[in-house]
Amino acid sequence: MRADRPLVLVERLIVEGDGDAASVDFHPRLTVLGGMPADARGAFGSLLAGALHGTVRGVHAEVVDDTGRRLVVLRPASGPHRVVDVATSADVTAQHRGFDGRVDLLSGQYGRATITRITAADLRNRTPRNDAVRALSAVDQVALWGAADALLGRGSGRGDAAGRWRSLAGDADVHWATDHRTEIQAAARLRQHIAALRSLSSSAPDLSDDDAVALAQGIVSQLTAATNATGTRPPVLLDETFDQLEPAVVPLLLELLPGLVGDLQVMLLTDDEAIASWARLEALAGELALIEPALAAD
Repeated sequence: MRADRPLVLVERLIVEGDGDAASVDFHPRLTVLGGMPADARGAFGSLLAGALHGTVRGVHAEVVDDTGRRLVVLRPASGPHRVVDVATSADVTAQHRGFDGRVDLLSGQYGRATITRITAADLRNRTPRNDAVRALSAVDQVALWGAADALLGRGSGRGDAAGRWRSLAGDADVHWATDHRTEIQAAARLRQHIAALRSLSSSAPDLSDDDAVALAQGIVSQLTAATNATGTRPPVLLDETFDQLEPAVVPLLLELLPGLVGDLQVMLLTDDEAIASWARLEALAGELALIEPALAAD
């Protein structure tokens, strides 16, 4: 995934209440917010967007920009919005003022970015099917990418690198395959997981190889689209994205997710207890953060 656009990494969101405040800390790559029915998911998305765009008051944020600076974004209930550099205590508000005068962390030279929200409908309706990804995901992945590296001069292999690549990948272009490596590897892993379950249990998901490949492609393509959009890269929200999938498939996709987010910051919003249970275990290993309930008192 591309990393050549400015990044806004949200470390903390602080929401003022009646005489108190609630805050939530985020993992730099993947945060699961559990116990989130539809209205709570919508409210959270609005608060996050408001804190970054400056469209709400009383919602503050602590962020890290693409240069590594830690910034505090202050949006008091009354008075001007400000941005302060934590390390130097300098007021850097002017650096984040948009063309309309608003203090907007997502406004820059590429225009104004928006937070991407990926829903179950997006995954269902925008899932591509690519024959090349399907074919390459069925090949031994170690051999495939070893041949690709040799052909591109990045490996230690000698001899007929082009011949080895053709024997594994057929007519697929090695540069195209390398550009789609994340999709191909995700599809291969999902196929392998499903095949392993079928060999062990009769309750394995009823999902064809083609559907498994398409599903893996769908997730990767949605995340890639968020990465490739113009402007600053804000967090991506997965809004109950796996809600309409066969329950037995969801754990397999969740296992892939930490490896797919790349340098994006992803927040998975869910009211599914099975997803929260998975996240509790992953959080112990530091792969993600789990927040239950969504906003905890500071």
